[in-house]
Amino acid sequence: MTRLARRLRADESGFTLVELLTAMTIGMLLLFAALMLLDHSTALTKQITDRQDAVQRGRQAMELMVRDLRSQVCLGDETEPITVARDDRVTFYADLSDGTTDVQQRTIRYDAATKSLIEDIHIGTGIYPDLVYPAAPTRSRLLLANVESVVDAGVPRPILRFYAFRDGGVPGDLEQLATPLIADDAIRTVMVKIAFVALPDGVRPRSQDATMLESDVYVRLADPSTPTEGPRCI
Repeated sequence: MTRLARRLRADESGFTLVELLTAMTIGMLLLFAALMLLDHSTALTKQITDRQDAVQRGRQAMELMVRDLRSQVCLGDETEPITVARDDRVTFYADLSDGTTDVQQRTIRYDAATKSLIEDIHIGTGIYPDLVYPAAPTRSRLLLANVESVVDAGVPRPILRFYAFRDGGVPGDLEQLATPLIADDAIRTVMVKIAFVALPDGVRPRSQDATMLESDVYVRLADPSTPTEGPRCI
């Protein structure tokens, strides 16, 4: 036992300084690579989450806008559904009830200052069809925040575009109407095109994580073979 202990004390074998430094360097490189992989994985996960958020929120807002625009009706037999139409807003009469409530006046608008899509709902008073609607909305709701216009070749596309059947063209051929719509064009409107870019919800959303959404909404019944007569009131 004493001889073994003396031999162990005399044994000076082990790592040299160069070997120790080499091992430490390799270990640090492996650790650095693992941290880089973790950081990249975290960034990709956030990117995927942001894109899913933009898609889900954008689709929900689009579905609400399409539903409301398809529900537009005339106010009585004479007053057409669309009363105001611009690149960033449309005001119209809509009936989304089961017949127990009166026709509402609704406005879908884009607020460029807050980058938001908003819907204003006006509840009328009186007896149908002689309803009177307040100037201020009865209630408003946010449809979607963090919204931008679609950009085509450096030019922002309007959020809303309005179309009618082309007079003298092939039946069913559409032409874009100039905005703001005059009364005669509002009567002819058969389709509204909606297009916007939904950004992820957050303080500093990244444009590369945004989602573009588009929809063509045929709003009323019309005969394409008689384009000048416009759609029927429903």
